Amino acid sequence: MTSLEQKAAPAQTPKALETPIALTSFKATLETAGSTETFSLYVDPKIGANGYWLQDHSGTWVNLASSHYGGKMVDEGGRLRLDFTITDGGAFDADGQADGSITAPGAAAQMALSLMGQAPDAAGGLWF
Repeated sequence: MTSLEQKAAPAQTPKALETPIALTSFKATLETAGSTETFSLYVDPKIGANGYWLQDHSGTWVNLASSHYGGKMVDEGGRLRLDFTITDGGAFDADGQADGSITAPGAAAQMALSLMGQAPDAAGGLWF
């Protein structure tokens, strides 16, 4: 990792997405451009996070720490570990370039989950 900072959640964040510690934005340099990297973020379980939520290039917010996206959440020594992968230049690399650097402004957050899902706050996008 080359940088890690906390940022305010963007105004277009879905109303149902609760971000108690705002966004955790980081950059990582990779050995191979276009490769996939696994990350782990540790948070206090008291914040109530149910995943690491990140917006893709289409505006869809997804939980990268879910099994659907190859991630997981683990209780480790009284801390919640959020494991997730991001591909350089892929849908969750904010700069969209396979350039050996991943930029990821995501959030350890809580979003109510249901079988029916929830309507997006803005027209034209869905999130899971």
